[in-house]
Amino acid sequence: MRSRNRQLLPAFNDKHIEVPGRQGALLFPGELQDRMIELECAFVEAGLPNIRTRAREIAAWLYTQGREILSFDDESDKYYKAKLDGAIDFEHIARMGQFGLVFRCEPLAYGGKQNADFVADAVVVDNQGTFEALPVFDATFISAAAEWKVTGPGGNYIRVVHGFQAGDTLEVNTGTGAVIINDQRAMEKLDWQNSQFFNLRVGENPLAVTPVGVCDTRVSWIPRYL
Repeated sequence: MRSRNRQLLPAFNDKHIEVPGRQGALLFPGELQDRMIELECAFVEAGLPNIRTRAREIAAWLYTQGREILSFDDESDKYYKAKLDGAIDFEHIARMGQFGLVFRCEPLAYGGKQNADFVADAVVVDNQGTFEALPVFDATFISAAAEWKVTGPGGNYIRVVHGFQAGDTLEVNTGTGAVIINDQRAMEKLDWQNSQFFNLRVGENPLAVTPVGVCDTRVSWIPRYL
């Protein structure tokens, strides 16, 4: 196997609007498009029947209905979420079978899951990816509290209003937007008028939980890479 094209950066969904009487176009920036990865593959077998048998085994291994993990040995600590795009043409010459693969991936690569515990209700998270990460907060209450609030970069915060008791658990997932109390969805507990689900910026992110001394909190995240 060898890489034929592993995009350095996927395309953007930018929009450009040309206005009569104006020099140049107005730019409406968009998000990243899917990343396309192209590979060339070959294998050797003893004869044509073996080639056909191996080709069907490869086809069965490649078939998926959704995106699966795609990783490469030169970046074994990162992976893409990918699915084959289009048909796979196959040819054989003597004892060799050859085919090309095109994977349509989510725009960003992912690293291994990271986590950090709050100490004295504060922590500094070092996001070593090259793109913002989506934090997940897990709190276990050690005493009663009327709310839980985490403040992140830029002063943005997430606030959950509930009569917490010792032993209660809380999960706030900024990727899915879920608020879960004692394993039950509790979206109505979110102070949605003032809360903002913030991301972890590249580099250091100071985080703080209030009220202090009422819970043990852990934050986890998956680094993302352009």
